[in-house]
Amino acid sequence: MSGAGTEATRAALGERISYAQSWEDPQVLQAGLRVGSDDDVLSVCASGDNSFALAIAGARSVTAIDLSGPQLALAKLKLAAAKRFDVERFRSFLGLGHIGQRVFLYHEIRPELDAFTRDYWDENEVQIREGLAGCGKFEKYLALFRKRMLPWVHRRSTIDDFLGCETLAAQQELFNSRWNTLRWRTLFRLFFSRWVMERAGRSSAQFAHVQGSVSSVFLDRTTHVMTQIPVGSNPFLQWILSGCYADLEHSQPYLSVEGHRKLVEAADRIHFVHDDLIGHLKACSPGTYSAFNLSDVPEYLSESEAEALLGACVGAARSGARIAYWNLLVPRWRPDSLADRLDRDVSLGDALIERDRAFFYGSFQVETVR
Repeated sequence: MSGAGTEATRAALGERISYAQSWEDPQVLQAGLRVGSDDDVLSVCASGDNSFALAIAGARSVTAIDLSGPQLALAKLKLAAAKRFDVERFRSFLGLGHIGQRVFLYHEIRPELDAFTRDYWDENEVQIREGLAGCGKFEKYLALFRKRMLPWVHRRSTIDDFLGCETLAAQQELFNSRWNTLRWRTLFRLFFSRWVMERAGRSSAQFAHVQGSVSSVFLDRTTHVMTQIPVGSNPFLQWILSGCYADLEHSQPYLSVEGHRKLVEAADRIHFVHDDLIGHLKACSPGTYSAFNLSDVPEYLSESEAEALLGACVGAARSGARIAYWNLLVPRWRPDSLADRLDRDVSLGDALIERDRAFFYGSFQVETVR
């Protein structure tokens, strides 16, 4: 994108950030992609968190791509802040530590930002002041759930007791005896209905290929994570229920002391691209990438579009490259036309989705280029 002053830039400055955090489990992603020091990775940027996680895992290079200018501006700001600040000030700047002077800290790193990123955050300093970790549309939707709906269902003491469960058995007992009430199930289905989510949580385009009930599926997945995965090790559930992480050392990789250090070391190996996936991939030479984090992009595409995307990945991949992505509500995976180029590891994907702490997704796809 060109600098500030163009019509496209002015339009992009007015766009909203959809996701301030990653809602896809980096542990599952790394288990699927197995990124190491010989890997050159193409990663959907979104909030930047999982692109950072892959860099921390040791990738030789990570190309973080997104069609959204504001999402890239967010990731670039996070990376600039990581490079400038120690881990405590970095956490504070993101809204995860002491309040501090976040806008003052922003002006420390402002000269290091590119023109679009600088212009975007100059226009949105209020988001920095309030805390970047909660500035996305989806995070605001979850905050609405936590602050407005959840108090109608459970007392604060019940929520705190659930978050404080030290064993899975205690967690299951509390869920079954105190949490899983008729009011919980009814209001959950209402709040996470397609109608409400399209208007407050996710764009209608994200449901373009979805059929059937949405809220009942999400209720089943929420029941699974609340009874089968320890809440003490699940930062995603902690944030949804409390608006914070119980332990930043065990939240997103780049927020830990060691992860922050590794991110700073890897910063020069992270590159940002403002483009659509297929257009970028078609411009790449064969063998450019050895790993692909497609997030849940195939979810938004028709079958033919998803086929074209996977075909473009194959065209830019080296032999043995891994491709990973999530399905939320729409089944998407390697089409028959690519059966001679891609091997789909169903057993690995099924095993990983069972332990996925970011429980929204129905399946995880892991495919390898022949």
